[in-house]
Amino acid sequence: MNIIPNNYINVLKNMIISNFSNNLEQELNKIDSNPTVFNYINLLSSLDKSLCKIAKESLITIFEAIDRGYRNSYDRKRKYHIKAHHTRSLMTIFGEITFKRTFYSDKHNKGSFCYLDWFLGLNKYDYFDPYIKALVIDYSTKYSFQKTGSLISEMIGNRINLSKDCLLSRQIVRNIILKSVMPIPKCEPINDVDSIYIMADEKFIHTQRNNKKDAIIKSIVVFDKINNDGNRIKLINKMIFSNYSGSIVDNVLDYIYKVYNTDKIKNIYYMGDGAGWIKNIKNYFKFTTNTNVIFGLDKFHFKQALHHICQNELLEYNATTYILNDDKQTFKELCTNLIISYPHRQKTILEKETYILNNWQYILNSYNNNLRCCMESNISHNIADLFTSRPKAYSLKMIDKLMEHRMLYKNNYNLKKLYLNNHNNKEQIIIDLENINYSIFDMYHKDTKPKLPKLPTIALSYKY
Repeated sequence: MNIIPNNYINVLKNMIISNFSNNLEQELNKIDSNPTVFNYINLLSSLDKSLCKIAKESLITIFEAIDRGYRNSYDRKRKYHIKAHHTRSLMTIFGEITFKRTFYSDKHNKGSFCYLDWFLGLNKYDYFDPYIKALVIDYSTKYSFQKTGSLISEMIGNRINLSKDCLLSRQIVRNIILKSVMPIPKCEPINDVDSIYIMADEKFIHTQRNNKKDAIIKSIVVFDKINNDGNRIKLINKMIFSNYSGSIVDNVLDYIYKVYNTDKIKNIYYMGDGAGWIKNIKNYFKFTTNTNVIFGLDKFHFKQALHHICQNELLEYNATTYILNDDKQTFKELCTNLIISYPHRQKTILEKETYILNNWQYILNSYNNNLRCCMESNISHNIADLFTSRPKAYSLKMIDKLMEHRMLYKNNYNLKKLYLNNHNNKEQIIIDLENINYSIFDMYHKDTKPKLPKLPTIALSYKY
């Protein structure tokens, strides 16, 4: 559909050329004649200011033209009365703009709506436009609220500016995140595999207004193959799950059933530090009677416990040999002798000895099946890097939101597209990433307005 007719495009071109010439000439006259690096900076700034001013004036002109075109259309006159005219201020990536738009009332049920806001997908009362809010969602998965606001503020309006004001405070960033609703992207089916690997662990995050209790974030990583590239390990078809509320196991099972053919899966290898909740998920993954579910203790925690017991490389080597040869008696005697020799370390030795004995078979499973667990590094990169690398605390609601966004980012989804696709929807929807559809914008003011007409082709057929 051609929204802007040819005659209007010509007017717009002339306006841009005229404004660009005048604005740039005014800015260039301000440049100092003395040789200095600031002449270069001022040239960039002058050009940037002119472009931003043209962009803002063009947006205002286009918006008001669309509004006027629909106001004069036959379809509007047949169905709606003009109720009022109001201005609206909107912060765009080019800077703040203020434009006029018309509100209408239905001739039959008196429902009120603004055609321009609906057509552009703008929510009521929003000051920051959808793209800026999408940037907030994207940047907040990598940076703190304050840095997110600062970085995005530098992108708004005149970007070549040595004294930039912060337009988005921590509170504004926080509010945008809390009000966001992200869709659920569809997962593409993966060719039949006979083995799936699962790693699990948890992380504690400091909270606010929660009786000084830390939130336990459970995290699970699912993949179906490991590639060794030199000293680096690459997990193939990796999917990361982390959340505070809800059942993480249910989320993982839902994903596996959608993506894999569970009838063809022969082996499920799951790894972790031996925590009770990790051991107890074994029965959930018994997809068929022929599925082998094997738990292996993370070698990092095994070697850490062994180091606390022995504190000597030769003793650690001997103890490892006893364990891998399934010689419990000799291992127990080693621990007993160490307690006799170092009585001040009795508590630590007994504690770590008990840990190894309780996970004895799981340690053997890890080595017998050559399992390599990199869950500690995943926890560090996926959760700790954003939440606990610096002293911070979050509300439980914010933890849920940020964790949801962080996992989408870590699973390589485009957060800006996801956010914009669900911008006008208050509920989560399931979308196909290859064929994103923006029909949800039809939900604008669903509870108050009548059914909206389509934009008529004659909407902008007026004379200048």
